[in-house]
Amino acid sequence: MEIFNLGISMEQPSTKCPEELNASKTIELVKASNDFAFDLFKKEYLSQMDPMNQDMMMMPVLISAIAHDWVKINHGFAEEDFKAALFHYKIYENPEVAQHMQHKQMELMQLAAQQNPMAMAAAMGGGMGPPPQGGNQGGAIGGMGPGM
Repeated sequence: MEIFNLGISMEQPSTKCPEELNASKTIELVKASNDFAFDLFKKEYLSQMDPMNQDMMMMPVLISAIAHDWVKINHGFAEEDFKAALFHYKIYENPEVAQHMQHKQMELMQLAAQQNPMAMAAAMGGGMGPPPQGGNQGGAIGGMGPGM
């Protein structure tokens, strides 16, 4: 979620928030557009991705682009105007939106792991090497066993 918020903060729009977009309408659109984009991605694009030859970080970029297109096509708000509303109302700080996006991010990570388990393990710091030697394997470092 931190990477997502950092990416959003680097995209601050130069336009003002449209008057028609109040906070509740913006929350509604961000959730609905991401639901639509995520479902379309799973149906139309996921099977076409080659996990061994593509950067799986393209998944959130594509989903974001689909979501912004959905808002434009179905509600007439240009990407810059919609982004202005996201910033104006600090939508990604809203607990309801944060929980929704975190749920989608977890689903996205599961899809990425299914597409390329080895790359996902490496990205999570697991790698494919042998388990660590010696010492206590429990606690916060080693697994689910008793702590140190």
